[in-house]
Amino acid sequence: MSGSQSPCGGGNRRRFLQSAVATGASLAAGSSSRLVADEPKAAPVPYVTLGKTGEKVTKLGMGTSWALSPSFVTAAFAAGVRYVDTSESYENTVAEKVLGEVIEKTKMRKDLYLVSKNAGYRTAKGDSAKQVFEDHLNASLERLRTDYLDCYYIHGITGEQISMLRDPGVKAAFAALKASKKIRFCGLSCHDAMLPEVLEAVAEVGWLDQVMIKYNFREVGKKDRHDELQRAIDKCAKANIGLVAMKTQGGAINFPDKMAALEAKGFKKEVAAIKTVWQDDRMQVVVSEMTTRSDLRENIAASREELTPKEARLLEEHRLKTAHLYCHGCGHLCETAARGVPVATVLRYLRYYEAYGKRGEARALYQALPQISRELLATVDLSKVDAACPYGLPVASLLKTADQRLS
Repeated sequence: MSGSQSPCGGGNRRRFLQSAVATGASLAAGSSSRLVADEPKAAPVPYVTLGKTGEKVTKLGMGTSWALSPSFVTAAFAAGVRYVDTSESYENTVAEKVLGEVIEKTKMRKDLYLVSKNAGYRTAKGDSAKQVFEDHLNASLERLRTDYLDCYYIHGITGEQISMLRDPGVKAAFAALKASKKIRFCGLSCHDAMLPEVLEAVAEVGWLDQVMIKYNFREVGKKDRHDELQRAIDKCAKANIGLVAMKTQGGAINFPDKMAALEAKGFKKEVAAIKTVWQDDRMQVVVSEMTTRSDLRENIAASREELTPKEARLLEEHRLKTAHLYCHGCGHLCETAARGVPVATVLRYLRYYEAYGKRGEARALYQALPQISRELLATVDLSKVDAACPYGLPVASLLKTADQRLS
């Protein structure tokens, strides 16, 4: 897709991002144009305007899907992070409770842009939707010790659930929550293989204010569905949907044996990865799961810096070295050969277990899969699955490892 055909300049941005990552060419100053005019002069984290919400938020957000401590949340607030992303499902509601304690103690609720998510919406449709979303929201508000959310998400929507976005009952449910002043905006999160189709639907239905999607440096060099994804992001940008990136590391924390030589050159792959996302000026906020004070300091510094040519070149070197070791989430390819096994989802849970150390959460998620999915994994002939992966992953072996570790 050429830049001249993109109504919002997506092609130009794409060439800019690809050039930055692939060659380390000089980078145009894109991020500064997105900063709001009245950003506080002393703000340690730059502010952006979040799409059609019109809200001024920090471009760095705090992810909370880990064992939060009140002291760390307090430190993040003190350091200037004002965008907070959580969910009723994170740490089995504990994340919301910890946040609620800190928000109440610090009295900073009005300073924050607070997002939470509904993970129990599978039965929500038609006239039943309002009660489902309201019940879950009320429980989240109680745990968060607030009477409203800035944005409420449908959490982890898949391509098979796109019809929900066109369901009048779901739309009416969110309109009612807005009218009650319990939420100000509504959105969704998605890291499904059918992300392009989900984003197309978001732009078309018109009632969603923002979305959070998996977006990272690997998407730039992706063999599968790259153009479809970029066109869908363009469409959301043109509709002024607030665009929030998650999973920005793209496995950058993995494969330490592949990184020794690069790190010896002073390269910090995690910092380069997050900067790369900000170079795409369609993406307004990056939600990062910062678990140490060092992560916090580095990401805040990165929010004020451009990706350097050296960082871009070395990150691309890392991508090329590890592309065959990382599941890219294009499950629609291998899942046909796997005859219904949710390959991309299972391998994502395995990554939570192995790379992120979230063993309890990974097991819980895996065991919550429909029984038929786990039965298929144990009985289906997986001999053709490896050949379906465009990146050459040993998919069948990884699926067996996942079943052994997560069952």
